[in-house]
Amino acid sequence: MNYDIIISGGGLLGFIAAIGLSNNSVSVAVIEKSNLQHVINDNRVFAISQGSRKILEKLGIWQIIESEAEPILDIFILDENSPVTVHYDHKIVSEEPMGYVISNTAIWDAINNNFLKKLNIYSPLSYKTIICDAGYVEVILDNDQKLISSLLICAEGKNSKLPELFSIPVMKFDYKQNSIVFNVKHELNHQNLAVERFFPGGPFAILPMKGGHTSSIVWTEKSEVSKMLMNLAEEEFIIELKKRFGSYLGEIRLEGRRKSYSLSFAFAKRLYKSRVLLIGDVAHLIHPVAGQGLNLGIRDIESIIKQITAVKAYGIDIGSSYLLKKISCDRYCDNFTMALATDWLNRIFSNRVFCTKTLRNLGLMVVENSNFLKKRFIHYAMGFR
Repeated sequence: MNYDIIISGGGLLGFIAAIGLSNNSVSVAVIEKSNLQHVINDNRVFAISQGSRKILEKLGIWQIIESEAEPILDIFILDENSPVTVHYDHKIVSEEPMGYVISNTAIWDAINNNFLKKLNIYSPLSYKTIICDAGYVEVILDNDQKLISSLLICAEGKNSKLPELFSIPVMKFDYKQNSIVFNVKHELNHQNLAVERFFPGGPFAILPMKGGHTSSIVWTEKSEVSKMLMNLAEEEFIIELKKRFGSYLGEIRLEGRRKSYSLSFAFAKRLYKSRVLLIGDVAHLIHPVAGQGLNLGIRDIESIIKQITAVKAYGIDIGSSYLLKKISCDRYCDNFTMALATDWLNRIFSNRVFCTKTLRNLGLMVVENSNFLKKRFIHYAMGFR
């Protein structure tokens, strides 16, 4: 079978890319090794920036999931038990929310129910051989089906072997931290406030969810501490949770299961090779401290759709080095800046060194008293470059 583009990886970004490209008359095939019939149902949530919302709206996705999204109107940043705080109010920049919190399940339900039947999906299958010639990509699947296209987009995630297969250098390291993700019910309404509190083991984020009395927690700790916390009985875990959560939302209780995810960093030194283009976590796996991983991937997709549809109208090869270099140049600076910023934030806040703590508290004071800096940070967090 011949397609304009083959996407390897049927995760969120793989399918969002397929939906966006198909909407623009680009023929796409999606290869996914897992069985798509299973229901995606976990407790993870995503913070969708205002910029990402606008992109998803253009793709016809946001209109379907909007009712499940909870706006973020304010953000409080705290350094452990320090009295110094930073308050980001969305009204400093605009009347629009800074972003939205939406569950992983809600996004998958929207994709499963509204888009999957319209896409060309090869699942559960993987590639056996990939051949990149001068003018095309040939993918032979493990059932011996042959797919041919002008471009292969890799959206496989952090465990992908494609960068190694095509000798694309990737900088990697382990943060030796885990994020425990779970939801809590609380007595008082969250008032659309997101809180990020920094402790020596890592950031502790409270994200407002739909209904006003539920929040998602992303609790990052050193790996060995995280394992101990996961082994605690629910009553003991809540005691530890309350020490970090505080009392501003009244009484709290766990809702659903706790899940732990190990954290690592990966950054591809180049985004393409031959006719293969990397997007999402396989290109830039960043620390979740600012909740920007999915937003970076959505901006990758926006750039791809814009560049490919522009040249396709003129009959230009969509797998050409000229086009892939253009996409890479458009995305590299944004990817690198966010990767550096999130890594730096985690390192500078996740330690007990007195001088560092003094400097970061001073930095928080400066930001809190500067509308100019607040506007710049909010503008960037909202996904506007």
